[in-house]
Amino acid sequence: MDKALLEWISLSGRLLGTLFYYSPNEQQAQTVLSLFSEPEWEQQWSIQHSEIPALIAKGLKQNISRDYQALFIGPNELFAPPWSSVYLDKESVIFGESLLNLREFLHEHQIAFSLNTNEPEDHFGLMLMLSAYLAENKPQLLTGYLCRYLLNWAYRYLDLLTEQKDYPFYQGLALLAKDTLCSWQEQANIEVISSQLYR
Repeated sequence: MDKALLEWISLSGRLLGTLFYYSPNEQQAQTVLSLFSEPEWEQQWSIQHSEIPALIAKGLKQNISRDYQALFIGPNELFAPPWSSVYLDKESVIFGESLLNLREFLHEHQIAFSLNTNEPEDHFGLMLMLSAYLAENKPQLLTGYLCRYLLNWAYRYLDLLTEQKDYPFYQGLALLAKDTLCSWQEQANIEVISSQLYR
């Protein structure tokens, strides 16, 4: 991968990962949300879906903390669970075999997460931030990571999230993430390993 692509993966992975992982009330998310309030932020992004800026702008006028709670925490069943094992494991549960495979990858390459909670490392937001980390620190691992651990389920997750029309901010964010991952995949010429999906 060339330097410009690695820098873009680092930046976009960190920004998107932050918004998928952190509650909008948390400082990390507040900083990134302010960027999406700027006029014409989309000029800096490669957008395929023209409705993304309008969805994000509409969503920012709503209570996105409530939306985050409904989509990522509960108490009701999540429409689009953000963990890879829900999609890749036959039982469709968190802490499944695909998470163990990811943990093995992290251990093998001496990558440690410092999380304040017992959150599984295969959360979509964390995995985007891990993409950014790899682009910055271990670029030789990035293609294999994207191919084996992220792109093989992420599009399905994002499709499910995009269907949630009552939550325009996260609907727009899901479309933006999908466009971004497609761009990474195309520019890096990554062929995704086909995986059986259970959701």
